[in-house]
Amino acid sequence: MSASTGQQPISEFVVALAAKQPTPGGGAAAAVGAAVGAAAAAMAAAYTTRKKDQESGAAAAAEALIATLDTDAALAAADTDAAAYADLQRSWKDTEMSAEEKASIEARALAVPVSLIERCHAYIVAVKDFLPLCNPNITSDAKVGIHQLAGAARAAYQTALVNSPPAEVIERIRGLLREIRDIEENLLGLA
Repeated sequence: MSASTGQQPISEFVVALAAKQPTPGGGAAAAVGAAVGAAAAAMAAAYTTRKKDQESGAAAAAEALIATLDTDAALAAADTDAAAYADLQRSWKDTEMSAEEKASIEARALAVPVSLIERCHAYIVAVKDFLPLCNPNITSDAKVGIHQLAGAARAAYQTALVNSPPAEVIERIRGLLREIRDIEENLLGLA
């Protein structure tokens, strides 16, 4: 068994992603993208812990943001996605599997990318709210984090769609993507 995504060198993950094999796939790529985005934003927060940031209260907000941006959880979603997809493939071939077990496997395969979209949205909102307090010399890195997380959310959305979500789930996650789009457009000056 190969190492978890979080334990692999990035070059090893990229080679595995490019290979003709079922996993890692798009869901794992989305999760790694989310981890990279969270890390970029966390770095910007880490640079907002100077003495003057301590005095202004910005450092406390930076530390809270760092605690929110869980890169390990985002990376773990890559492995969760791979496991869910392996189970889904198994369900296609197992003629003796019960309908309940198949439904449970399908629900999990959908839940993984939906959860990643929700995580990306929450992280983006947290970073956006932190921007006014961010060390002005490094706000571009916080914004890079937002854009990377936004791309990861859109990628996870495509993975969710493959899993035939019900209409109410589609509408809910589209709403999150619209909010993300609005945040990005404001940052880019396109709003």
